[in-house]
Amino acid sequence: MKPAELRARILRAQPPLGGQTVHVWRTALSTITPLADDMRALLSADEHDRADRFRFPEHRNAFIAGRAVLRMVLGSYCGCAPEKLHFSYGEQQKPGVDEIESPLARTVSFNLSHSADELQIAVAAQGALGIDVEDPGREFDVDALIADCLMEDEARALTHLSSEQRKTAFIRYWVHKEAFLKCVGTGFSVSPKEIHVAFDGGRSEMRCSNLMANNVLFGRNLHCAPGHLAAIATAEREYELLSIVL
Repeated sequence: MKPAELRARILRAQPPLGGQTVHVWRTALSTITPLADDMRALLSADEHDRADRFRFPEHRNAFIAGRAVLRMVLGSYCGCAPEKLHFSYGEQQKPGVDEIESPLARTVSFNLSHSADELQIAVAAQGALGIDVEDPGREFDVDALIADCLMEDEARALTHLSSEQRKTAFIRYWVHKEAFLKCVGTGFSVSPKEIHVAFDGGRSEMRCSNLMANNVLFGRNLHCAPGHLAAIATAEREYELLSIVL
């Protein structure tokens, strides 16, 4: 597959984006990273610089392919060639689309996350959003991260679980908390431990005690490839969520 074929597939798959709709585009990184060399031409000079700072080729190729697909997806909504998009960056480097000759580009919100072999891009016509994808298979000190990242009642809810169940449950909390931080745009200048997550099935309500992120946001679990967990956070409790697999 060539980048032009992938772009044509995105254009064919792109549904209308209404005001109460969020679209989540999904693809396997292993599908798009072989196109990285050809996709590089779609990136801006600063994105080239960022790509070249990656030490390992697989990380560099994942960055290039992910940014190129992001450009293709946003370009399909805004009626703009992928290489013509310009991004602006907030204080915590959260990207936005610079205004172009498209009404949607003035308000469109997006966020990208990838882990292991899963890439997800969330797009909304308006309103901030955040998305996070994680790979539970990677090794880390679960108990140390529970102590560092979860509130007391959240950690207490995990104590009766087996080691593997506790790891999965922690990552479920984590993807919702990181989606929250990406949505409000603070990054990790606010501690995940300051965010309280209350789950109700596959949804959550999240509140933060830090004045920098004094928001109530609503999370949802997202469909993922096997072996991954993902969540999205928005200020809206109710909206239509559409998953698009490339």
